[in-house]
Amino acid sequence: MRYAIAVAVLAVLAALSSCATLKADQRGVESIARLVNTGQAERLAGMSTLPFLLDQEILVLPQDVAFFWTSMLAAGYRLEEPRLEGGSAVGPDSYKEFRDSMEARTFFKKYVRKGSRLLELRTADDRRVLLLVRFTAFSRKISGFKGPF
Repeated sequence: MRYAIAVAVLAVLAALSSCATLKADQRGVESIARLVNTGQAERLAGMSTLPFLLDQEILVLPQDVAFFWTSMLAAGYRLEEPRLEGGSAVGPDSYKEFRDSMEARTFFKKYVRKGSRLLELRTADDRRVLLLVRFTAFSRKISGFKGPF
């Protein structure tokens, strides 16, 4: 009987923590989308980690990351009506979402910090975007971007 109660309590706690994580992921997506949609390239570059994984390429210079955000937004890129499709903690095979390559695997192994998450979102035109992020109580960091595809 005690075992059944303990299992039930753990299941409830897991569900509640999952719900809180998804809400934090959704808030993070909304925050990043707002910056993209209002053309805040400088703020996005400031939130980006170095090195930064762009699709399958590793950007190591701050000016390259700034150029990516500036160019993308200048070209009119927007995240229209983003919907969070999924969010997961980074695991041993998460690098494959970007590309199944030695470069992506090395990036994840060497530079992706504990607590990072892989967020998948869809835009109004049904395009998929991946964000590699790390949210803490005091900051939001973007370590990777893939899409739209």
